[in-house]
This record gives sequence, C-alpha cells and structure tokens, in this order.
Amino acid sequence: MLDALLTLIMRPLVKMQMDGKVPFAKACGVRLSSMGNGTARCEMPQQPELLGTTGTLADGALFTLAETCSGAAMAGGFASVILGVRPVAAQVEFEVLQPAVGPVQAQAQVAQAIAPLKQTLRTAGKINFPVEVEVSDASGQLVARMRVTWNLKKK
Repeated sequence: MLDALLTLIMRPLVKMQMDGKVPFAKACGVRLSSMGNGTARCEMPQQPELLGTTGTLADGALFTLAETCSGAAMAGGFASVILGVRPVAAQVEFEVLQPAVGPVQAQAQVAQAIAPLKQTLRTAGKINFPVEVEVSDASGQLVARMRVTWNLKKK
C-alpha cells in the first residue's frame, strides 16, 4: 500500500525530472513521452546534427535514444525507491538492424516482474535486471535493439 502511494507520487516527479534534463539526450532531442511501471516510451526527431555521412541517423544517436528510454523504464518501475538507490547501467548490448531515416521512437520494458525485484532489493540491498528496448522508425520498422542490465544498490 505504501509502495503504491509512493509510486503514485514519485513517478510523475521522476518523469518530469528525467524529461529533457540529461544534457546529451536533450542535445539529441530525446523526449520522454510516457513512463509506466517498468515501461517507457521516448521519441527523437531527425535533426541535421544527428545524421551520419550516409544521410541516416547516426548509430550514436540511436544508442542515446535507447539508453535514455531504458533508464526511464527502470526509473518508472522503481519510482517509489529511486531516491534511496544508486542505479548503474552495468552492461549494454546494442544492435543496429537497419538504417534509420526520419523521427524514431523507442519502447522499453523491464524484462522481469517489478514486485519481486523490489522485494529482493529490500532484503538483499541490491539487484540486477535487464531492460529490453526496441527502436522503430516512423513507419514502424524495427531499426535497433538494446538490452541494458541495470544494477540498483541501496545507498
């Protein structure tokens, strides 16, 4: 009950704090459009500064979008305890599947149930878990995938 109340209060605050506050993600135009219980959706417009020599979005820009979205999904799932933990993106696997042109969007989801992870965090003081991210172009084509293993440790 208390966790649900803290989540209700904290998630909008965490979303507001994250959206447009990470300097490099902000420079890339990444916007956090939604954050839920271990889920997030982010968008990034195509800008001339983000294009590679081939005229498609640079892989680094796609990486930034996906990594930002993974952090938002993690923070959304752990909003009730986020002020009491130190989150670290411990491992990242990133794969570009095809060139991306135009605006892109990312959807991320914590790959495990949040409640048992929170229980382990309470008892063990730390957890590791993956967040899966898919990046799509404006037509809905999957252009990149990311898997981030997050480490949360009590402060």
